[in-house]
Parts: sequence; C-alpha cells; structure tokens
Amino acid sequence: MLEPAINWKEVIDSLKKGVVVIDTGGIIRHVNPAMMGLTGYGADELLGNSCAIFECSCCNSRQSRGGRWCTPFSPGKSTKPVFCKINCKSGFPLEVVRQASLLYDAKSVTLGAVETFVPATIRMLPSFSI
Repeated sequence: MLEPAINWKEVIDSLKKGVVVIDTGGIIRHVNPAMMGLTGYGADELLGNSCAIFECSCCNSRQSRGGRWCTPFSPGKSTKPVFCKINCKSGFPLEVVRQASLLYDAKSVTLGAVETFVPATIRMLPSFSI
C-alpha cells in the first residue's frame, strides 16, 4: 500500500500550539499560524530572523553560549517543558510553557529544533496536556 506524501509544514500549521522551527544559529525557518496569533508577529517579520526577537526569559544564558542556543535546549540537556515569558509584538509579555525537540541528521548532527509554545493559562485546563 502506498502511503500519501505528508507535507510537514501543513502538519505543523494545523497544530493549535505555537510552533517555531529554528536552525542551530537560532534563525527562524518556519512558524505556524498559532504562533503568529500568540505573538502578533507575521511570518514576514519572523522568517529568517533570530528567535531572540521573542526576548524569551529562558534565553538569559544565550550571551554566555555565544548566541547559539538557549541552555534548556542545548544538546545533552533536558527538553522538558519550561515556564518562560516571551514578548509579543505589542511589547507585552506572555507567560508560556515552552518545550523543544532537537532535530538531527542521519549522522546525529544537530540541525536545529522544533519549539512549541502554549500560553501558561491554558495549561491549567483539565482537558489539556503538554
């Protein structure tokens, strides 16, 4: 049986969580509509730019790591959900639960990460799981 071709961008775009795909330099390579809705930024403002645009409170260690990776998502570190504050385009902070999964090539070289962002208030709903 032939399996249908799956377009990963369509899958990511259908998710209700905010999703950002970044490369190892922290450059945003894809962002889904839910993330644009959370932050108020358009794709044209995010794609090709640094994820530092969100001024995430979890990224305080970025400078000490040469600007490449946030400590919670560094290779060899845990990718458990963390509470963070990100700045929206409006300048207002948004509390989120952030989680990342690192992306690897066939030789286990890190290519980037897929990060999800969920408003922290949604986390309190009984039917929602991270």
